[in-house]
Amino acid sequence: MICYECGHRIRRDFAKFCDHCGSSLEIKPKKAFLKKEVVVNIEYEVDRATNLFLLWNSVIAATFVFYIIHVVTDGYIYLFLLVLFMLVLSWMLLLTKLHDLSLRHHQPTKQFILTNFGFPIIGTFYSFIKLTQK
Repeated sequence: MICYECGHRIRRDFAKFCDHCGSSLEIKPKKAFLKKEVVVNIEYEVDRATNLFLLWNSVIAATFVFYIIHVVTDGYIYLFLLVLFMLVLSWMLLLTKLHDLSLRHHQPTKQFILTNFGFPIIGTFYSFIKLTQK
């Protein structure tokens, strides 16, 4: 007999509780509560990071364009602020994906934070290049 919770092999045929974890052997767990192992393809994660990186670069370019339009025309401040908000949002999304990749490469979190927040733009470019190399 095998325990449903921990997988421990029980030698007694008529036991009601597991010797190892103490869970009940009379009630089988529902299939919705069974833990499933999730396999994530590293190439898929790198592709997602690349897409976010390209989004971030395009928003940087758009921010400069709308800043120049705002300075020249003394208008469109709300549009500039909206694009600036999109820049910060896309940067945060990129950082979360890069952090996932850095954990996968066993890089310390402290080093990742110091690289990206110490030198925001250069550090993010450096982290992206370092983490997506094959």
